Amino acid sequence: MNNFLVRSVQREDFESISRLIAEQNKNPQTHCIQSDTGERAQDIQREMLQLDAESALCLVVAFQDDLLIGTLGSELDEELGRGWARGPFVVAEADDWGTIASALLQGLLDLLPPSIRWLDSFLNNANRRGNDFYLQHGFRQLRLAHVYAAARPDQPRLLANPLEPLQPQQAQQFMALHEVVFPNTYATGQRILDKLGQDHQVFVCTRQDEMLGYLYAAIEEGSGDGSVEFVGVRADARGQGLGRQLLQTALQWLFEVKQVPQVTLVVNDDLTNAQSLYESVGFKLKYTGVHARKEW
Repeated sequence: MNNFLVRSVQREDFESISRLIAEQNKNPQTHCIQSDTGERAQDIQREMLQLDAESALCLVVAFQDDLLIGTLGSELDEELGRGWARGPFVVAEADDWGTIASALLQGLLDLLPPSIRWLDSFLNNANRRGNDFYLQHGFRQLRLAHVYAAARPDQPRLLANPLEPLQPQQAQQFMALHEVVFPNTYATGQRILDKLGQDHQVFVCTRQDEMLGYLYAAIEEGSGDGSVEFVGVRADARGQGLGRQLLQTALQWLFEVKQVPQVTLVVNDDLTNAQSLYESVGFKLKYTGVHARKEW
């Protein structure tokens, strides 16, 4: 297929792009987990507008005879030099999926800021065509990761002694522990601290003024769902139920205080102990994804 045009997006494209993504994400075989911000097109569009306002979104689209037939984008973090691919989404009616997807990827790579040095994809494991596409274009598979979700219970589950939020005087301890538990992660301790506020919270577990564990939870901008981003417990304090306490505290805050309908988290395939912990507090496996990366 040669009679299609790939170009960068304009804001007036966001509505049709959001509808395309929402429709394709209903099918596991075309599902991109990274772009799964709620099931409604309005949720996806709201997040796109927010990321665009923050200069954290790069998108290209493919049109044929003024009809949108595909899109591929990336959420950007220029400070880290990293992008998170969203797509590729190509309509089923397209004559040549691979040709259009390849043109979209090249268009996106040409458009990415020079500061971006690697691009991560995270597609549903059932999206075989998409995962094979990335491998064929120089991405390497890093791992499988599982997305878990917990729905707000009908009856409140109130804790007698929930853990306390992080206090300013604990910031240095928190950053030190975060660096040990999650070295070289996408969000440094300082970046987490900078986000703390109404919709972002860190809960901590301490003993005699020593920090033994923490949890970072947030509310997603597009869908309004809750998200558990990091759970970290000091190595010598594991096996004492601290992770469970942290999760229960975060769920109480998200469900009962913030009234979110759902809380999600992602756990790597090799962390089997973490999976059983999450299931014990009400999380259920939603889907499994393939995490791949291209570096340059």
